[in-house]
Amino acid sequence: MSSQPAPGPPGRPAVGVDLPLRRQEWDLLVRLPRTVLVAACAGDERVDAVAGVEAIAAGQRSRALLVRGVVAAIFAEQLTDSDIDATAAEPATVLADCGHAVRLLAERLGADVALAYGEWLMDIAASVGRTAWAPGRIRLGGVEIQLAERRFVNGIALELARALHR
Repeated sequence: MSSQPAPGPPGRPAVGVDLPLRRQEWDLLVRLPRTVLVAACAGDERVDAVAGVEAIAAGQRSRALLVRGVVAAIFAEQLTDSDIDATAAEPATVLADCGHAVRLLAERLGADVALAYGEWLMDIAASVGRTAWAPGRIRLGGVEIQLAERRFVNGIALELARALHR
């Protein structure tokens, strides 16, 4: 079944790409990068969420048209912190959603698109750890990533591998 996501609110253009996705599936793909970011930050005031936002924006350079479309949809929305459901950002829920999204993309659009989307989610989660700071030290390039942060990134990688049977 091929369906196009429903048009946006008045004044916003409709998505012009015909995708074999239902509206709720598209919404999951658009919501998930933000919830990955929120879960990766885990309320830690020492992390710089700006790096996560930059990693989301870096999806504009993805080889996958779908990832670029998701980035455009994210930045077209005018969300505030109160629009993100904190319970949806529980790490176990986010990991399950990552697996579901990647399996969905693999089935409908192929393994290459699913892999590009999953790797982008991993980059978003890892970017928070790369720039987190504590008094007297800064962590760059993945050095000194806390175990909890590494587990979350590895959890996304595991969901990606399971979904793609790798």
